[in-house]
Amino acid sequence: MQRLSLWPAVLGLALAMILVNILEPTLHALAYASAGVVLIALLGWIVEAREVAGPAPAVEPEHEEEEEAPGPSYWPLILAVGIVGIAAGLVYEDIQIFSLKVFSSEYGGLYAAVPLALGAAAAWGKRIEAEINAPPIFVMTDEGEAVEAIVGAGGQVFVPVPQRLLAEQAAAGAALAIEKVEAKEVSRRGILRLTFWTGFLGSLGALAGVMIDNLYPRGITGFGSVIIAGTVDQFPPGTKTSVQSGKFWLVNLTEEQGGPGLLALWWKCPHLGCTVPWRDNFTFPDPATGAEKRGWFRCPCHGSTYTDAGVRVFGPAPRSLDRFPITIDPSTKVISVDTGASQKGTPDNSSFAVRDEG
Repeated sequence: MQRLSLWPAVLGLALAMILVNILEPTLHALAYASAGVVLIALLGWIVEAREVAGPAPAVEPEHEEEEEAPGPSYWPLILAVGIVGIAAGLVYEDIQIFSLKVFSSEYGGLYAAVPLALGAAAAWGKRIEAEINAPPIFVMTDEGEAVEAIVGAGGQVFVPVPQRLLAEQAAAGAALAIEKVEAKEVSRRGILRLTFWTGFLGSLGALAGVMIDNLYPRGITGFGSVIIAGTVDQFPPGTKTSVQSGKFWLVNLTEEQGGPGLLALWWKCPHLGCTVPWRDNFTFPDPATGAEKRGWFRCPCHGSTYTDAGVRVFGPAPRSLDRFPITIDPSTKVISVDTGASQKGTPDNSSFAVRDEG
């Protein structure tokens, strides 16, 4: 009986990753999925190393025989690809070629999960094919009779005692103690059936868990949930207020700044994720007028510069600062910011400013 295959579990995990990324697109999803690939590669490498090494011999041989070298392992390559995927998922977001988007950070997890699912399915199919086509093992007894051996767990080979030898010993008066054990013989076909249904049911369980988690979300607090920033009168026109719990700047734009209205700007620079501060003493030419203007959002890492509304005017950032949706309660004037639904920054950020209609 061979060891149970890990590939059904890997396939189920990959399918769950695909479903999660489709239902819940997340920034840097490629990095999260690649982290799962790294963990799977480490586990597979360890299991493979243990199988190649085998159990320790009961007695050390006097003259160690040279063992056949194992074939090349693909686990180190998969591990390296997973590490590269983590780095790429953290650095890159959207990639366009000739105005055609070829990579999206929110769905980047599919670039790791889909190949993982295909590879696991192929490896599982190859394992099943090898089990089906594996020839039986015959060994020679002391009497020169060839009998089919029984392969146990871990690859141990057991030689059954021939029925003829048992009959001869019984006829000669040998005392035989036979214990009847109620045991059901497990065939190779049964093992294959067990691994298939284990993987299939495990995949269904993972998918069901993901669907339940999306239908009945947990009570999330802090960043990633709805943040109560305060009331409208706490943010006079022209002010920029840092809201630490939501990781955003709450900006009350004036008419000269593109308002009036409130904007919640994610303080993460779209370039490499550095925290962007508001620098009221920094002077930079205003592209709209050409005159020097004081007060800009400016990234301390690579100098990306943004207007009061978070519109990029300089630097390596690929776009303007991202936004969070804002709602204002008309009766209480309470400002709610949904930090779990970021919107990509655009040159017309100010047009998304929310006015107090009261």
